[in-house]
Amino acid sequence: MKKRYFAILLSAVLCSSVFFSGCGKTEEVTEETAEEEEEEEEETPHHVESEKPAIVEEIKDKDLDPQIDVLIEKRDTWQIPRDEVAVYDSVGYYVTDLDHNGRIELVTACWSSEFEFTENSIYEINEKGNDIELITMEVSGMDSDEDIAPDMATNIAPYSYFDKRNQAFHYLIEDYYHNYDETAWTTRYTDVTLLEGTLYVDVYAVSEMNYAWDDGEPECTYRLPNEEIGETEFYEYVQAYPEGKVRKQYNYGAYRDRSGYDEESRSLEQIGDEELKGILTDSYHVFAGTMDDVEFYDKYNSFGKAEMYKNMFDASIGNWEIVSTEIEGSVTDYYWGSPWFYKLQITDNAQAYFESYEGTALEYSFWASITENDSGHLLFEDNIVARTGSTSDWGAARDVYEIVYVDDENLELFYDVYDLSGEWLTGSYWIFQRVE
Repeated sequence: MKKRYFAILLSAVLCSSVFFSGCGKTEEVTEETAEEEEEEEEETPHHVESEKPAIVEEIKDKDLDPQIDVLIEKRDTWQIPRDEVAVYDSVGYYVTDLDHNGRIELVTACWSSEFEFTENSIYEINEKGNDIELITMEVSGMDSDEDIAPDMATNIAPYSYFDKRNQAFHYLIEDYYHNYDETAWTTRYTDVTLLEGTLYVDVYAVSEMNYAWDDGEPECTYRLPNEEIGETEFYEYVQAYPEGKVRKQYNYGAYRDRSGYDEESRSLEQIGDEELKGILTDSYHVFAGTMDDVEFYDKYNSFGKAEMYKNMFDASIGNWEIVSTEIEGSVTDYYWGSPWFYKLQITDNAQAYFESYEGTALEYSFWASITENDSGHLLFEDNIVARTGSTSDWGAARDVYEIVYVDDENLELFYDVYDLSGEWLTGSYWIFQRVE
């Protein structure tokens, strides 16, 4: 089942003053909220008490282990072959229990920058516990004729709320996509529920940017199920949804297979069963909240040939040129002559020489010392204020470049921007290739 998605930062910048974000503190369920929901149920006329399904907050390892074994046994069903992985920019795998019925799901999410879409497949352990079943999907609400599934590739820290009356867990997902001629960019907010083998996707709010190519100014519209409203009211509604319900944030431990960038890197199909079992087990632990998602990333997504060196620095020495960047799911490819083409030289005395080009003209350059953080990653920084002498530059403080993965031919950086107070502003993911 192939579903198209579209990730675009431009839509959020032009159409919104508020972002529907997965950032923030998890809200706790209070006694008052629980009492209010009990009162609502008691006031419902002709309410018939039925046997409620058991809610499993956390699957214990003794029950989780045999389910992981089933996923391993059936890996040829859900695992993306390496030659197909190379078509995508990123393939993610993670384990959840979205309906909290004690039977885990395996989610595969494939994202492509060339076609700007995501493909999802979700498999759940069957009731007998000896096989996996493919989850089907039903889309309702606004623009349901688009039949677009929720973006489970980039939404890996969603908010959730519990519908006590129907004993159902709902997840709040934000999607970006555009039409084929790229004249309309859409942001869609959905309420996602997994019940009895079906993923119900209910679209509750949509903002759309129609781009007027003649004058360059977009026309934005903001729609709820029964009305079109203003921008401020729209985002107040989105931020408050679901009104009166207590929200909790979940995290997914996503293993990233990026063989599309690096043909020499190890894809999932090259990982043995025992090691894969550890990855999938810890992926569920992230969802259950017993393992930190950053710890999972550092353990499973920050490895490569560099680990065969005594330290990552030895593998990084040399000359590099940028190949691509990824910002909030949007990938841009670079070649010599592109605007903001970057070159990087790492010397054997722990110095980084960074060059930024506007086309083929050198825009600026800087030298920086390379240091190692607590996770063993290599860092170097550009102090923007020191370089420009101005505090009015965007970012107005420092750019931080973190090397988290390297092999013989490819270097991977995470690029973060911080303001003068040290507050994180934005970040992106960069790929460099070695040059002579």
